[in-house]
Amino acid sequence: MRNYAHKTKKLYMEIVHFHDTPRDENEVPSVKLPNEKERIHMIALIGLIMFAVSSYLALSKKMHLMVPFVVVPVVAGLLCGFPLSDVLNFAGQGVQGVFTSVLLCIFAVLYFSVLSETGMFDIMVNRLVGLTKGNIYVVMIVTIIVAFIGHLDGAYNTTYLIAIPALAPLYKKLNIDRRCLVLLVSLAAAPMTAMAWGQPAKMVVYDPAIDPVVMANSLLPIVGIMLAAAIVASLGYGHYYASKNAAELAALRASFAGDSGSSKVDFSNNPLARPQLFWVNFILFVVSLFCFMFMTSVPTYVLFMIFSCIALLINYHTQKEQGQIVKKYSGTMLAPAILFMGIGVMVGILNGTGMVTAMVDVVLSFVPASMARYTHILYAILILPLEIFIPYQAFQSMNPLLLGIGAGCGLNSYQVLTCLNISYLNPCSPLVAAANLACELAEVDIIKQVKYSVVPCFLFNTVGVLLCVLLGLA
Repeated sequence: MRNYAHKTKKLYMEIVHFHDTPRDENEVPSVKLPNEKERIHMIALIGLIMFAVSSYLALSKKMHLMVPFVVVPVVAGLLCGFPLSDVLNFAGQGVQGVFTSVLLCIFAVLYFSVLSETGMFDIMVNRLVGLTKGNIYVVMIVTIIVAFIGHLDGAYNTTYLIAIPALAPLYKKLNIDRRCLVLLVSLAAAPMTAMAWGQPAKMVVYDPAIDPVVMANSLLPIVGIMLAAAIVASLGYGHYYASKNAAELAALRASFAGDSGSSKVDFSNNPLARPQLFWVNFILFVVSLFCFMFMTSVPTYVLFMIFSCIALLINYHTQKEQGQIVKKYSGTMLAPAILFMGIGVMVGILNGTGMVTAMVDVVLSFVPASMARYTHILYAILILPLEIFIPYQAFQSMNPLLLGIGAGCGLNSYQVLTCLNISYLNPCSPLVAAANLACELAEVDIIKQVKYSVVPCFLFNTVGVLLCVLLGLA
């Protein structure tokens, strides 16, 4: 490895300084330009080092996540031989790609923060706890149902925005780890991504001959099995937390004995609370959810912007009060937005420099011919753990290469892409915008969430991919 690194460094210096070397116009260059294979190997090595360094810095929590996502890719882009102007342009293109997510995050957090400040969620949670009498199993099943319905549009952002703000206070009151909430919502939503309007619709990009409806229908048995698995998982987690918090839950159930959940919530310490407007805010909340789910022709961040303004106008009638709310939650709104931009920089440089493509080419060059037929299956299984270190957009860019390998082994596009629909289901990475949004809404640390979720999500994904194999779909 040391010799290879030395060779790569020498090669890079030759590339950089070749055009700067003074020479007569008729002089034959003494430096031989690298061939394509050597260039790919060099870029792949730089990419691997970049991922190792950025992932270490991110997971070690030695600095804010944005720093390694910006600085390390810029340095890597320069080492690949690209001029600074090109690297910064790649970064700019990446930021533009996530700008919609940035706006969505800002106004979604503002909207739910306003509703939370009014006390609406506190009242809802109090009544739900009363109705369930502190039964964690019921709460878990409700989580699965809400997430499943919320994911009808196939978008994780919408699902998290619907399920987490409504359920997080309930989990908090029952002393259930809110990382469990994020995990269960992801698991419940995952099967719905395989619907015709979800991932199958996107696969048409790689092969126009694909019919998303046909692909989605073939996945229906797997969708049913995975949903059942999510329910079983929720009951398992319910049993764990019911046992762990037995004493607290007993006291909570006792406090609601003979009560339907109508106990009053004390808002005496919150002058900005508006309990008298509960039903007005609740109706607004329900209407907004339907708009988020079905008004797909309108950008979701625009809807959140409008509903944020309506919520402010209904509950706070002076500029001072409205300003208090916006100022109070400005940090909460901007923190994930800044992180999203850092992710955009990394993705833009990855795509612009071709680092991911180079790494995949190098890896595939070591795949034995006898294993080529199973390349897409192995790839689908490994995507989720690798997503912790590599943006999922990078994996999707590899689909044409996988299609080519599959075609060479006699596989059609459906056989290659069907199992990939399953493999993209669970966002479990600090590099995924939806995962960061979910953690922000649940008020949990993204790195802790990754450590909590990666194993069950990996197992869940693996089961889905293996089911594709067993049913002859891959």
